Amino acid sequence: MLTVDEIQSYWEGRAAADPSAQSTTQDVYLREIELRVLIERIERMKPALVADIGCGDGRTTIGIARKFPGLKFSGFDYSSAMVENARANLVTQGLANVVFVCQDIRNPLTDCFDLAYTNRCLINLPDWELQRLALRNIHQALHLGGHYLMIENFMEGHENFNRLRREFGLSEIAVRDHNLFFERNRLLLDIDGLFSVEEEVNISSTYYMVSRVVYSRICADSGVQPDYFNAHHRYAASLPFSGEFGPVRLLVLKKK
Repeated sequence: MLTVDEIQSYWEGRAAADPSAQSTTQDVYLREIELRVLIERIERMKPALVADIGCGDGRTTIGIARKFPGLKFSGFDYSSAMVENARANLVTQGLANVVFVCQDIRNPLTDCFDLAYTNRCLINLPDWELQRLALRNIHQALHLGGHYLMIENFMEGHENFNRLRREFGLSEIAVRDHNLFFERNRLLLDIDGLFSVEEEVNISSTYYMVSRVVYSRICADSGVQPDYFNAHHRYAASLPFSGEFGPVRLLVLKKK
């Protein structure tokens, strides 16, 4: 596992080298799934002030803000290069309801929000105590009864997914050096005094079964390298959520 400074440097380098939509993740269709579920929950909850914690290049924040011009969005990221990219992306959209700020979630936020979300952000903190600190800072930044939409990676779904890959004769996919996936039971026990759980769903399972198992097996049989833009990914992103065979979960948490 890398240190905090090494992980931050990694993201600074990614942002500087690649301002495209793949700067935060190569899997653009997974990002579309995440954007869709965030829009659906925000539409239902109707907050006024929204925080994107770990906003990266701002594309997700901008995509949601475009859908809700009457809401105010603040995007936070500890990578100054990512924030620069986010601000540049915002200029091209002409939106007046978004701001991007360089902010480390290890430090308390100065503003208070109706809703906050993370999108595979906290897995970039290299130990459990730092993740706990971030969760408490998010809790502190919410109004009473506010919501936290937590989209993060979990070991349980990751291990189920790798077991399925082995059954299909595929090698396991390792957790990357800059990521620390959550353990579901430990997380829920820790946040019990902070949040109530209103919804929990694995948003990656169906998508990973098609894109990372079936399609990967087809590629292996054909002797070709998988392509993130292949139609298998595009169609898989539109399927209903089912099962526990992927790492990415959505938890809808309400501040106690």
